Amino acid sequence: MKNSILLFSFLFTCLICKASDTISVWHVYYNKIKIKEYNQYNNNLPLVLKNSDYKVGDSITIQYFSDTRCDDCLTGIMVRSKDNRVTMVGKSKGRGNPITFPVSYIIDPKRKKKNSEILYLDSNGENATSILLFEVEMN
Repeated sequence: MKNSILLFSFLFTCLICKASDTISVWHVYYNKIKIKEYNQYNNNLPLVLKNSDYKVGDSITIQYFSDTRCDDCLTGIMVRSKDNRVTMVGKSKGRGNPITFPVSYIIDPKRKKKNSEILYLDSNGENATSILLFEVEMN
């Protein structure tokens, strides 16, 4: 009996540990071409874009995947500038749906160097959280 309890305790502990090791990932597309994949361990790597490559109408799409399903959650992408201004640039309903916004939201019209942070907003109606996805460096 004692061995059964120990075995059950061990298996239960393993199951709890296994359930907590999932990570969220997000894919970044520039004009529908995947240019970067991120997760919570590599989101400190900046996305570097060249001002000279920008054309009017260019877009960025972000698709965020989480192990927690929520089809009616409100989700969005926000841009935070270095002076801490936050702008909602795209929104959707449900996790995992792509959110697209124009590159013009993160580019400086004078084509100067500009850095911004891209945030993911998730709201289930009761709680809202934002997650830093990555930083964008415009060169």
